[in-house]
Formats: sequence, C-alpha cells, structure tokens
Amino acid sequence: MKDETLYTLFRDFVFDIYPLLDPALEKKWIKNRYDKYPSLKYRDNGMPYLSNYSHNAPYNITDLFRGWGGKADIEIKEFQSYKELEAYLLNHKEYRETIYPTNKEGLDRKRFDWMAIQVIEDILERYYLLNKSKQQDETLFQSIYMEFEHYTYTENLEFDIAIPILFLQFEESEHVINDGMLIRRIGDDYQRARFNVRSTSSLMRDSVIAGATHELVFKNWHIKKEKKYADTSLSNEKAFPIAQFELFFNAIKIATNYNSGFAQILIYPKGWADFYSMDLPPLSGLTVRKYPNVFDDHSWNDSSVPVITSAETQRIASIYENLLTSDKNKIQFANKRLRSSYLRDNEEDTILDIIIALETLLSDNDKGELTHKLAMRTAKLLSVYNKKHNVMHVFQAIKKIYSYRSAVVHGTGKADSKREIKLHNEADPIPAISLANDYLREVLGIMIEHPEYLNAEEVDRLLLEG
Repeated sequence: MKDETLYTLFRDFVFDIYPLLDPALEKKWIKNRYDKYPSLKYRDNGMPYLSNYSHNAPYNITDLFRGWGGKADIEIKEFQSYKELEAYLLNHKEYRETIYPTNKEGLDRKRFDWMAIQVIEDILERYYLLNKSKQQDETLFQSIYMEFEHYTYTENLEFDIAIPILFLQFEESEHVINDGMLIRRIGDDYQRARFNVRSTSSLMRDSVIAGATHELVFKNWHIKKEKKYADTSLSNEKAFPIAQFELFFNAIKIATNYNSGFAQILIYPKGWADFYSMDLPPLSGLTVRKYPNVFDDHSWNDSSVPVITSAETQRIASIYENLLTSDKNKIQFANKRLRSSYLRDNEEDTILDIIIALETLLSDNDKGELTHKLAMRTAKLLSVYNKKHNVMHVFQAIKKIYSYRSAVVHGTGKADSKREIKLHNEADPIPAISLANDYLREVLGIMIEHPEYLNAEEVDRLLLEG
C-alpha cells in the first residue's frame, strides 16, 4: 500500500455511508434500477445471448445522493469523512497527475475537479454492489481500493489482450498455446462485462458481438499510462497487432475449414482499474469489424455451431505458432489472400484470391505453362500428404478450376457451366470454389510445416521420384 492516509480516508467514508444505504432505499417509493445492466442466457446452439436489460438489475444507489430539485436522501457531501477525503484527493499529487492537464497554461483546474471526486462515489458504489454479506468487510474494501491505488501510482499499465472467437465452440475450456498465449472459455461475468465494450462508431449487431464462447488471450502486455481524461491509446485498433490476431483465424481455416473472425478487442487490467461499471469486472476495449459478412445474416440463429475438438485445437495452435514465426514472403502473401477469400461476399473475387495464393506458393520464375505446372505440383503434394487424394483427380480438378477462373475473369458467359466439378464420372458434382478452397488450405498447411516446398524445384523433385 502506497498511501495509508488515503486508504484510511476512503475506508472511513465508505464505512460511514454504507450502513445508511439500504434503510434509505427502503424508504423510497420508487427505486430506480441501473440502466444497461447486461443479462446473459445461452441459445440452444450454445451461443451467448446478451441483452442490456435485466429485471434483476441492482438498485442504483447513486440516486440517493441526487436531490433532483429537492433534498437528497443522503447528503454525502455534508459528512466530515467526505469533506476530508475530497480535500485530500484534490491535492493528491499522484492522483491529480492522472487527471489534470499539465501542458496547458492558464487552464482552470477546477474544470476537472468533478472527474477527480467522481471516484469517491464509484468506490462506495462498487463496495455496496459487491458486498453480498451486508456486513462490514474490510478485505473486500481493500481489494477495491488497491485497484484504484495501483492505477494512481503506476507508470505502466499491465494487461492481457483477448479476442473473442466468433461462432465457434471449443471442446476444451482452456488450451495453452505457449507461455504468452492461450485459448479459454469466457466466464459469465466477463461475458456480461464485454457486452458494453463498444466503439462510438460501432454499427455491428449485438448478436454478432455476443456470439463467442471462447477467446484468444495474449498475456502480459503493458503501455505507458496517459491522462484519464484524454487517454485514447487503447481505443484505437492501430495500437494492436491486428495482423497477428488475423493469422489465428487463418490457422482455424487451414486446420478445420471453419470460418471465423472477431468483433472485439478486450483489455483485461492486471490489478488496476481506471473506472468501474456497476458490479461487473473491470474490462475495456473496442469493437472492430474483422469477420465474414455472412455473420450479419442471422448466424446466431443457426441450429448448430461447430465444436472444435482437442486434436483440432492442438493443430490450430501448432499452425498458428508457425505462422507467427514464418519469415517467408510467399507464406505471408498467400495467407493474406486466404483471409480475403473467406471474408468476401462473392464467388468471383474469392476464386481469384485462391488462385493467386496457389500460384504464389507453387510457381517458379519459369514463364512456361503455368496452369499445367500448378496442376502437377498441387496434385503431387496433396497425394503425398493426404492419401485420400487421387493424384489424377486433383490434377484434372485444378485444370477445371483454372477454366472456371478464366471464365470469370474474361466474362465469357460460360462461368455458370463451369461452376461445379466432378472428380470422376461416378462422383457427385462439387462447387469449384469449394474444391479450390480445400486445395489451398491443404497446400498452405503442408508448406507451413514443410517450408522447403516453397522452392518449386523441391516439389518437382517429388514428381520425378514418383
């Protein structure tokens, strides 16, 4: 504890006022509950359903301190413990420096006094809402106070970053990727807390934002603390390694063929709080639109949502770590095209992304017949690493995929007739876009684990060796 005096002043004030709150509420004819108090249910498909309304919302005790034109139920500013705490806070050097501007000469500091003393009510409110025993609880009070004090004195804010994973479930509650990353189930209290984490310009549907049971967590980040009134450092997506986050969803695509994405970046404070929201755990962040557009089309109402098995999670983690450490330009470029392909709305753009990615991975500097070489190399690689593939079927399918791509590019009017492919005479037709997607996922997965094949000569060597 850095400041015993501040702690004592806060404790004395809270313990002065707390016993008065419930009796004052009992006397009120109309008791206002909190607005926008999130409630949580789970849909039949396992996805969270979050709402900003709950009939069980706690009573808003701060109404007791407002006169609304008359006398307040509790005039907290008349209490000596309040007066002493307020005076100490307004002249507290370290706390003042978290709020007041210091680089503007002649600015009236009193314009910011309201922000400085708001924390008095915030901590009282927090203590009231969390104190389920209704008895004086100094241990609880100290835990709340220490979050405030740590924020006041620290120079660097430590936190974890979490990315809710949209419209997928995981068999495991937690899967550790490495010392700095893990996948974990989002606790119910944090589900409720994250529902109010929004950017001001967010136009995303509530049900999309809510549609995550698990999150990808990056541990032990930190940032220099800025003034509370002007701190935008963690509300701008440019402050975060977005490309690093997106690679995780490519790893999911490569390993399972499931499409996913994210709509939030969450900040889990480590031992500090710069604000409280009712009885919810401290959580901040922003909303971002990094998911397939199809999710806006009522994906939350799908009858079922895929469940990723433990084995699949392990492979996703392995691919993701390889993607993060890969310095191969071909891998990086192909990954960008893969991501574009499953975020797009139309087949025409998607097939172009996939073909460009395959060409990036399998082409060489020779200007010879590209389609033939790409078909040969794809067929050989896939048949070696996945015995379910028939080398001739893949070879012929790649040729037909190229034919479909050419019809799309040149607008010949024949694209519809080439939209489906039969691997052999007895096979059911398969959408060309689906086959192309599967081939790209598999080729990319092979080359992530065997980067030697990024040299097309090594693939040709496989061909020659039979």
